[in-house]
Amino acid sequence: MAWRFYELAKRNCLVERADGTAHMAPAPGHTRDDILTTALTLSFANELGDTATVQKLRAYAEAHYEPTWDREAGEFYYLFGLREPYPRGQYNANLMISEVAGAGAWSRLFNQPNLEKFEEPTACGVKYPEMGLSQAYYDRNRRTLVLETYPVTQSAIGKPTSFRIKHLTQPGNCTVLADNVPYGLSSVRDGELEITTTVVRKSFQIIEG
Repeated sequence: MAWRFYELAKRNCLVERADGTAHMAPAPGHTRDDILTTALTLSFANELGDTATVQKLRAYAEAHYEPTWDREAGEFYYLFGLREPYPRGQYNANLMISEVAGAGAWSRLFNQPNLEKFEEPTACGVKYPEMGLSQAYYDRNRRTLVLETYPVTQSAIGKPTSFRIKHLTQPGNCTVLADNVPYGLSSVRDGELEITTTVVRKSFQIIEG
């Protein structure tokens, strides 16, 4: 059913351009770009594995939607030529699905959910927007939580900060590595492991004993 709706939308509203890119029109018979429909169709094409359409729509988005890396804020977004003070949230939210996920990823969220992660060791208390996590996953076989911190804003680099690890079986019996070297700035507080650090790019491994 989804494929049939998708193919119908493409057949009636996909506007192919001479430069090899494409966008979606708001309705059959129109040719102007409808930003939201183009963003939705790009993410849908990506989800369904329609590589040819993804390439055309993505090339159009990159040429016309003002992709922007805001290094100071640590954010990537599109401005869409709207000349607004802030990035348009709804448009970006729909477009970003195609940026971060591969084919079938959206349906797997609902049909094959990872429910075990809610009971596994998890990082919390990260003081965003000064520091963020660019990597966070739990290796069940190694009983290891792998994290990578990074400064979200350049002005925060070097500031003292901390974060916690919850759902550890024995928080006082863990080995903490930072950039593959034993790390001693950790303590147990209220049943959770608290790690003290500074706002920098650093890789952590929390290994359960």
